[in-house]
Order: sequence, then C-alpha cells, then structure tokens
Amino acid sequence: MIITSGHHRHNGRPRPERAGPALPARPDRHAQPDQPTQQAQPRIDEHAGETVLNEQTFGRSDEMDTIRRALAGTAAGEGGCLVMLGPAGVGKSHLVRAAVQTATELGLAVAAREAFKLDLAAPLVTLAGALRACTREGERFSWLFDGSHRTEQYRTIDLLRASLEDFAAERPLLIVVDDAQWMDELSALAVRELVPALASSPVWWVFAGRPEPVETPGLQTLNWLIRGGAAPIRLSVLEEPAIAELSAAVVGAEVDNTVLALANGCGGNPLRVGQLLRALRASRQLVITAGTATVIGGELPSSFVDTVREVLESLSEGTQWLVRACSVFTRPFGVEAATRLTGHGPAEMYRLVEEGLTEILTDAGDGIAFSHDLVRQAVYSTLPRTLRERLHREAATISRDEGLPAIEVAEHLLKSGRAGTTDAVAMLRAAAREVAGAAPATAADLMLHALEALPAHDQNRTVLIAEAVGLLASAARVDQARRLGEEALDAGLDAETEAELLLGLAEACKHAGQNRSAVEYADRGLGHEKIGDATRARLYAIRAHALFYVDDLEGADASGADAQRLGMASSEYGAAVFGETARSLVAQAQGRMGAALAHAKSATSTAATRGGRARHRHPAIWMGSALTAYDRFEEAGQVLGRGRRESERLGTLWAQPLWHYYNANLLAARGELDEATAEADAGVATAEQLTAYQLVVPLLGTLIRLAVLRGDLEAAKAHLARMHELMRTGITATPEDVVWPEALLLHAEGQSDVAFSLAAGFYGSLPERPALITMDPTAPGILVGIALGQGDRAAAGRVVAATEALARRNPESHAAHGAAAHAGGLLHGDPARLRQAVDCFRRTPRRLALASTLEDAARAEDRSDWYAEALGIVSECGATGAQRRLQRQHGSAPPAEPKSELLPELSPAERKVALLVADGLTNLQVAGELYLSRHTVDSHLRHIFAKLEIKRRIELAKRVERERGG
Repeated sequence: MIITSGHHRHNGRPRPERAGPALPARPDRHAQPDQPTQQAQPRIDEHAGETVLNEQTFGRSDEMDTIRRALAGTAAGEGGCLVMLGPAGVGKSHLVRAAVQTATELGLAVAAREAFKLDLAAPLVTLAGALRACTREGERFSWLFDGSHRTEQYRTIDLLRASLEDFAAERPLLIVVDDAQWMDELSALAVRELVPALASSPVWWVFAGRPEPVETPGLQTLNWLIRGGAAPIRLSVLEEPAIAELSAAVVGAEVDNTVLALANGCGGNPLRVGQLLRALRASRQLVITAGTATVIGGELPSSFVDTVREVLESLSEGTQWLVRACSVFTRPFGVEAATRLTGHGPAEMYRLVEEGLTEILTDAGDGIAFSHDLVRQAVYSTLPRTLRERLHREAATISRDEGLPAIEVAEHLLKSGRAGTTDAVAMLRAAAREVAGAAPATAADLMLHALEALPAHDQNRTVLIAEAVGLLASAARVDQARRLGEEALDAGLDAETEAELLLGLAEACKHAGQNRSAVEYADRGLGHEKIGDATRARLYAIRAHALFYVDDLEGADASGADAQRLGMASSEYGAAVFGETARSLVAQAQGRMGAALAHAKSATSTAATRGGRARHRHPAIWMGSALTAYDRFEEAGQVLGRGRRESERLGTLWAQPLWHYYNANLLAARGELDEATAEADAGVATAEQLTAYQLVVPLLGTLIRLAVLRGDLEAAKAHLARMHELMRTGITATPEDVVWPEALLLHAEGQSDVAFSLAAGFYGSLPERPALITMDPTAPGILVGIALGQGDRAAAGRVVAATEALARRNPESHAAHGAAAHAGGLLHGDPARLRQAVDCFRRTPRRLALASTLEDAARAEDRSDWYAEALGIVSECGATGAQRRLQRQHGSAPPAEPKSELLPELSPAERKVALLVADGLTNLQVAGELYLSRHTVDSHLRHIFAKLEIKRRIELAKRVERERGG
C-alpha cells in the first residue's frame, strides 16, 4: 500500500507546487468527539483520488468492481458492509481511497477516518471522527461534538442510530474506517449494532484492517461482521504484471528488467515497491532514457528501511531532523508540537515541513502525518536508543501540556527509560478507571499495559492485578482473567484483596456461563473469615445465581438469602437485590409461584428506593417472568416494557438480551409466534453483538421451540447446531432451555424414542423441579404422550403426580390446574379430565395451551367443533406444525383466513412493520409507533426483505404503492 505524499502525481507528472502547507497552528491530533478542530477533515484526504485510480490500484480490478457495484447499489438505496483484510502495505488504504472517490462521483455523502492505536482509550472517537466529515451536510451529528454524547453506552448508540437513519433518509451515505483494527471499544460496539440495524437503509460501510497479535475490539468486530455475512475482500500480494504496471506509473515511464528485478524483490507488496522506486529516483540511481527507466549503480537499496533512509538522506539536514524527531508521534502532529520537539522556530518549521511533504510527510488535514505508518516505523528505527528516550520524554511533556489523554502521555513515558515507568503506570491506571464504564475491555488493556511496565517484584503489582482481573471479568475475557488471577493468588495476598480478586474471577466465569467455576471461586472467597460483609454479600449473590444454573436449588436459595441479609446490613444493595432475584428464580423453578413473585417484588422495591448499583440489577426482569408464570400477562408486559425502557436510559447493555428472552417467552405463551420469533431473534443478535454468548444459548432454545411450533424444522435444526457449538465451550444452561427444545424437535421429527431418552431427566426431576411446567404448561401433556408411546406408564404417572402437586401448591393458577387435568386425562383416558383442562385454559390467555387440550379432548369425545376451534387457534397463531397435524387428523382445511390484498406473503406482525416502513418511517420510528424494541423491528424487516426478495426500502415502498393501486 503506497500513501501518496503532499506532492501528488497525475499520469506520472508532478502536480504544481503549492504556496505553503495549509496547516492549523495547533491541530488536535485526537479529534475527540467533543473537541472539534476548525480544519478537521477525514484522514483519507479528498484530493488523493486522482492518484488512487491512476497509480495505486493495479492488480485490484476485481476488488474495484466489487466496490463499484456495492456503491452503485447504495446510491440506489441498498445498505451493506464490506471488510478488507490484509497485511500492512498490501494496498488496503488505496482501495479505501478509491471507494471514497467513487462514492463522491455517485453523489453519496462520505464519512471517512483512519483509526489509530491510541483511539482505544477514547470511547467513540473513531466513529465520531469519521462523521465529522458529514457535519457540513447538516446538523444531524452536531450532538457528537458539543459534549451531549456523554451519556451511557446504550443512549449514545441509540442517538447515533437515529441520526444516521435520519441522514440516510435524505442522502445515501458511505462510512469508511481505515486501520479499523484500532477502532475504540465503543465504536466497535456501535458498529455491531448499526451495521445490521441500517442494512435496509442506504448506508454502506467499508472497513479496512490488518491482523494484530492481540484481539483488539476492532479486529473482533471485523471478524464478527464477516461471520455475519459481510462481504470480505482478502488482499494478497501483487502478481508480476501488476507490479510492472505499478512500477511504470510510479516512475512515469516504461521500466526495463533492471527495475522489475528489484521491484519483484519486494514480495509483491505495493508499498515497498513504491518506496523502493522513489528511493532509487531520489538517489539518482534510476535513469529514464528514451522513455524507459533503468537502474544504474553498484550499491542498491536492499530493504524497506534502506529505501526510507535513502529518501531521508536526500533531504536537508533540518528536515531530516524534523522527520526523525517527529517519528515518535504515532498520530498526525501539529506544527507547534514539532517546533517544541525539534527546537526550530515557527517560520523555519513551515519551510522544513514543506520540504518534508515531498516524499515522507503528508498534510493529513488535521495535522502533519507520515505517508504511512510503516514509513514512520522505518524512520523511527534509525534513532539511537538514548536519543529515542530523550525525544519520548519531551513528547510526553508536550502531550501533557496539550491536554491529550493519559494513555498517549503514558506511552511516551514508557518509552523514555526507567525513570518514566512510575509516572506511566499511574497514568495508565487512572486512564483505565476513566474509561472502565464505557469500555471495560479497553480499560483492561490499559491495566495490562501498566502491569507489563512494572518490575516482577514491585510491591504494587498484586493490587494492579486485582484491578485488572475485575476489568477482564467485565469484558468477559475469562481465560485471561483466570490466568492473571491465579498468578496473583500464587504470590499471596491479604484476605480482603484476595477475596476481591476471587469475586472478579467468579463474575468472569458467571458472565461466560461457566457456572461451576464461578461457584468454586466464590467458595474460595467466602472461605476467608476476615473480609467485610459487603464483599461477602457480593460473593454470595454471584454464588446464588451460579448454583441455580448447576441445579443446586437449595444452595442457591440459601446463598441468595445470605446475599440479601448481608447486603442490606452493609449497604451493598446491589448484592441484596441480586440475591433476591436468585431466590425468585429458585422459587419459580420449584413451583412456588407466590414466593417467586414476592421475592421479585421485594428486589424491585429495594432497587427503586435505594437506587445506584441496586437499580442497575434490573429486578423487573424476574418480576416479569414471575408474572408470566402466574398468567398475569398484561402486568408482565407492562413490567417488562417499563424495565426495558429504564435499562435503555441507564445504558445497562448486559440486560438487553434478557429483556428479549423473557419478552419472547411471554409472547410465545400468548400464541403470538411471529412476534416471539422476532423478539428472540433480536435477542440472539444483541447478545452476539455484546459477545454475551452465555445468553445466546437460552435464546436459541427459545427459537428452537418456536420453530417447531411454526413447523420450520430446518430452522430449528440450525438453531440447535449453533446451541451445541456454544455449549461445547463450557457454557451451561438450565435443562428447560436446552434439553426440552431438543426433545421437542426430535418428537416433531418422529424420533419419539430418542426424545424420550433425552428427556429422561424431566420424568425424574419434575416433582422437585417443576420449572418446565411453569414455563410451558403444555409440556406435561407432551411428556405423558411420549412416555405412553414408549409403553412406560410409570414415567407418565410421575409427570401426572408432579403436575398435580404443582396445582395443589398454587391453587390460584388456572394454568397449573389445566396442565394437571390434561396430563391426567391423557394417562387415564379420561374425557372428563380433558374437558376440565379445556375449561381451565379458557380462563387463561394461553391460546396454544387451550388448542392443545381442545385437540386431545376432541379426539377423546369425537367433537368436530373442538377440532375446528383448535385448528382455528393454531392457524391464527401461525403454529403451522400443529395446523398440519390437525388437518391430517380431522381431514379438513383450516378456516378460511381473509387474505390481505397487501403483501400477502407476510405475517400480520410483519405486515404492520412493512407498511410503516413503506410510508417512510425509520426503524426507530416504527418501533415507537408499534411499541416494539428497535431490535425486534430490525428482525422483522430482515424477514420481510427475505420473503419479498428485495434489498431496498424504496422497493418495498413501490411494491406497497403498486398493490394499493397507486
């Protein structure tokens, strides 16, 4: 990859000289979102395009065709994403520049930025810096630069999405991030949200990145995008014909074999080819005679560093010093910073900068930059160690005086020799604390950087390790947290510090779904007698939830009670609330529905009155679940809706997949299968965006159940394969979420014997753990039917006994009594009990449960009216699997459903979304109109586009207009 210098060439001829560099006196090298510079522009400068297409994209015709097609589609209304991957210097940046030029020619707005390694410490700086280029198009993104974006993550991303949707509704947009592996963590999270969310809008994303030894948030996001279907372009080295074309373009003449022999020695890397040939030209070893270039001289450059040194030596002594000194800056630097670093006066500096712009430096719009970071590294390598350390000490002072982030100052201090280490560690630690809330992975990396700088036996090392482990836990980097934590534990710590460290490890394992390990770490922490009640309460709270997921219900309840008691006594209210929610889970699993609701109400009351960390535990999640189990669907919907809105206001991203999970289960219980599927699908997408894979597993279980109900067994099998893949990593989940969905799929496929074997645990555990019945009151009837089909009346009897016991324990639950009557009626062939089951479920809002009992009661009494009623319910709910079965058994077609003249291929829920989108509403506006989450609307729209085989919102609008007769 060759970055052109300030003197660009056109068709091999130099462009006219400029009067002088148009640089601000003190540009902001960070382009912070709330600190705009007057001359801030995309790092990918606009006038570079002339060289891009003529000089720098040789051998990339296929890639350029892909880019042109994509951008033409965007101009026509399509959205999407393209990821370019390859090693440094292979030509990614030039394809990026070509994309910018093509987009401009097509009339697209362009938001472009090159990310830098130091972006990692400045949340949202990458995307905000790119969108700065669009501010002149309107005021859509002005809030990014006035400080109003300083809110929680969720709110920031929500505002950014709304701004982009509004902008794209008026003009197609290309968003470009070069060196995207250095994206900051919040920008990377926003990209995971925004790329799929805006897929139906005319927004195209182009990311260019290269592999790094460490999995940065940016690199993880690029790989996530590719796994999700983003078009990848993997760039390799140039072939010989392309090298010949490139060489001729660089020198402005045909080239002979002496030139090609050297160029081919650069390994097909276009950056190295360009720099080599420019160095040969600068050292007068490249001569053009009769229109053909040849190489003369005996001592030729043999490496990239040599070529850069050749260029350096062609410059004046003052400019050489400027270039070498400023190579300590890894970002664009300002004239004032260069003046202070080199000791030259301002007037002299402008002359030296102008000379440097001929080959090595470039005007980056927001400062002076090296033509490529590899060039900077090559120059940097020419500095002796002592000089390098002195320059970094001065650069640290300059960066501090300019008010740049602590991470940049610390980077210079760390490279300034041993004396700077202490200050650097303190600054890194402070920087980690500053960004921990918005970017825990970045904060963890800062702490790890500080640890690397500390001597092995430094007295502060163990304290820093404890802090780093907590941050790694928050970032769900479990293996790394465990390795680092065990290192500190082996070194020996005081009781309180060790307990805090073990708490961090327990939380890390819990967040990753490794619940057994979480229990082990919590137990080790609780083994210390001399720790405070607040720490003990937090350990008990984590232990309670982890024990629930390893099926130790009694232990979970006891730990939850300890967490609540100690948390209230020590004012650790977050632990108290979390302990109470664990007790609610346990009570519901044991079939004590009243107790489940009481614990959830208590937790909700504590959170509301105490606020702070307690409020961020969102006990409304478990309150909604308890109300759903009690058939109080309206209240459950209100509680879940209010809780989700509060979660969005507070920015607690971890809770988002859980809201989707419990709301999907509520919708499924209502029989609203399309809405439930969209909700669960959105939950999977959200959890994967957050890399919360432990929450993906139960959501996939929900999708399997829903797919079986809808008769889409292929989709169910795909979800099952993904669930198994995740569980092989050590994630654990409740049997109701993973075993039951698989058993339902096997039963639907006609493999009832395998389903019976797989579900064997339920037949034995239901008396002590009737959670499956409270979650799905149709389950006892299905289990009895499977057992009877295998000739095992004893197993069927255990199900009936457990369900009847649950009904006695919860006399107010019509669903529990209906489930008991249904199971007993099937076991004993008792029509009276089946009629009783029908009557019970008529008193609940559980429509599919009613349909299931109607089907069995109709078979027992040969009631065609009940068959017809059941068939009508399942048809209306979209339960295609049950519909087909009923049609086979009853020999009738489903009741005639009035066909919509508009978009008949869509479900009613999808049609509502489609019509609003066709009327010009954005996804966020549709979400507000229909009281849905924005992720649910996104999911509906993906399915709508797939069913209608379209890619653009305008196509949907035209289709609706045509069908309306417009």
